[in-house]
Amino acid sequence: MNLLSKKTLSVAATTVALTVAALATSESAHAFLVYKTTGNIPQPGINAPLAAPTVINFNGSAFTGFVPTTATSIGPGATGDGLNGGATIQRTAGNANYQGSALRIGTPSGRNGTTGTVSFKFDDPRGMGYFGFFLPNTAANEVVSFFSKTNSINPIASFTGNTLNAASGNGRYFNFFVTNNSEIFNRVDFTRNLAQGSAFRVDNVAYQAIPTPALLPGLVAMGLGIVRKRKAEATAEA
Repeated sequence: MNLLSKKTLSVAATTVALTVAALATSESAHAFLVYKTTGNIPQPGINAPLAAPTVINFNGSAFTGFVPTTATSIGPGATGDGLNGGATIQRTAGNANYQGSALRIGTPSGRNGTTGTVSFKFDDPRGMGYFGFFLPNTAANEVVSFFSKTNSINPIASFTGNTLNAASGNGRYFNFFVTNNSEIFNRVDFTRNLAQGSAFRVDNVAYQAIPTPALLPGLVAMGLGIVRKRKAEATAEA
């Protein structure tokens, strides 16, 4: 099976609203737009008007055994070339392995549970404007953190499992959108902090480089306009 599957997404104004209909949900000073969708991959048009994201589905022989402690290049453009730039995956702390065509961070507490951190790093000089992943379950000891190229210590924003559960939308696929230039990121960490409960299981990680920061204000404004229009129509019907 292919290591990566590129999903062709339609650029439809009706689905642009999904990118901005969510309330900004964050546990730090910056506020990404976060929205949950059904299914286990990004829905068509979810990140319009950006191009289709690249999806890492963890299938194939490269995704077996433990996640390496040295950065491993994944997919096209691993040095910054190509539509979406490139990604590397690295275990930076604790325990993590590939199991059942998914990424598993830490082990369940019933088997001498462990903690761990896996970092997704993006070499594209433009930085990333979209990130998504499927979580079948969430827990308070699971954290997703976004980092900029200029600060690898302090995250732009961090989200726990509890925060993700409170995000707008339905389903278990979590979509993150930057809303201003200060949120453009080039690294995402998945961390399991406490060795209790189920392992932190992640699948179908998607990412999209931002072609130009100038697109951000337009994306947000267009989506908010559609949301306001829908709310007004719903109020009128009521």
